[in-house]
Parts: sequence; structure tokens; C-alpha cells
Amino acid sequence: MTGPDRIVPLYSSSRGNSTLIKSNGSYILVDCGVSCKMVSQALVQSGVYPDDISAVFLTHRHTDHINGVKIFSKKYHTPIYATSATLAPLDELYSTVTAIDENDIVKLENGTEVRVFPTPHDVPGSVCYKIINPETGTSFAVMTDLGRVTDGMKGFAKNSDAILLEANYDPYLLEHNANYPYPLKKRISGGHGHISNSESAEAAEFFIRNGTRKFILGHLSPENNTEEIASETFVSVLADKGLVRNVDYELKIAKRFEPTEGYVL
Repeated sequence: MTGPDRIVPLYSSSRGNSTLIKSNGSYILVDCGVSCKMVSQALVQSGVYPDDISAVFLTHRHTDHINGVKIFSKKYHTPIYATSATLAPLDELYSTVTAIDENDIVKLENGTEVRVFPTPHDVPGSVCYKIINPETGTSFAVMTDLGRVTDGMKGFAKNSDAILLEANYDPYLLEHNANYPYPLKKRISGGHGHISNSESAEAAEFFIRNGTRKFILGHLSPENNTEEIASETFVSVLADKGLVRNVDYELKIAKRFEPTEGYVL
């Protein structure tokens, strides 16, 4: 497990999320929101055996983030970390379980720090993570299901080398989606659901001006967004602020149903 640190979104959408991070020689997963079989296949496709995962950190208890964790823990006995509210519906885990607080700093055996911060998503105990390699200072942040981006969240994630940042929906597509009832639309866009492409770009401006250069847009809605719209909106908003892609920052879009190339640092 030698080699550089990296971040690889395995799956990223409203239908399932899991992100692989390598830090200081060890691998962790943030979320396990698709089946154990699908996560295992994506890991192998990314050059990692499921047995190599040293910990799974869960962001919150919505099914697209925890769907496969019970079977994964039963098969591989991987330690699980999550807030008490997230662990509440997971009553049949087969590995070591650690309840964490919403402002914790978890130190793993290899020295990696996993910092925790609450998000205003519409479920108790929802958090985002910043993973830091103390030997090199390399850091990754995983920030999805945000509801909105607060000043505290900006301060928490600033100076990260790379950020997986939510860009869930395009407002026009959401507004005109006939399959979504009005309450669901309000839930998504009302400050406790998800953030839009333009809101993602607004947050990225702060991060760029505070040291972050690598972004992966993730958790794109299959119904209310496309890779093209997300990319074009993000780049356009930042261009209006004088920030140019491939000059001031790098950008990738996380694939919904297969691993994304990610970043190596």
C-alpha cells in the first residue's frame, strides 16, 4: 500500500455514493451507499482489494450512503465510524463500530487524521469529512449532501488539496421536472437538501482563493442535472469571478455508476 495519496469516487449520485481515499499508505471509504458487490467490484477496478480497506466513514443515514455497509462489514469486518444518529438504523453490523461526534478528530493507526464537521442536511447527524496525511500535509475533503454551504464549512475545508464537492442539481431542470412534486423540489433546494451547480461554484471560489486547486463535482442528480450542465455552469460562474479552468483550478466530474479517475497527490 505504498505510493502517493489519492481520491477516487467509486459511485457518486442520488442513487448511491462511495469514495475511496488513500492516505499515508492506508485506504478508507467514505460512505458505502451501493451494494457490497458493487463496491467490491469498483475497488478491484481501482486496483484495491476490499480487504485492504482499513475503515469506513459514513456521512449520514440516507440509503444512498449506507445501503451496502451491513454486508460489507459482515464480509470484511471493516471498522465503521459514524455519528450516533447515523448508526441508529444500522443494528446488524459485524465489525468494530465507533460513534463519533460532529466535531471530532479521529486518528487512525497509520496517523491519518479524519476531521468531522456537521452539515445542515435534513437528517440528524449528517457530516462531511476532511482527511489529512500528517506526514505530508496532503488533505482531501468530501462534501456532499450539504443543504447549503456555511462559513463554518468553508473554514473547515479550506486549504484542502482536493475536494469532492456536491453539485446536485440544475435549478431549471429541477423546476420543470414533472415527476417531482412541489414538496420534494422544496426539500432539495430549500437549504437543508442539496446545493446546485452555481452554489457549488460559489463555494469553490472561496476554496480556490484559499489554496484548493483540484475539484471533483459529485452527487449529481440523474434526473435534475447532467455532467455537461454541471461543468459548464461551474466553469462559467468562476470565469465571471476571474478564475479560469486549468489555470486557477482543475475540474473533474464524478461518474454516477462507475469509478472516476480522481486525483493523485
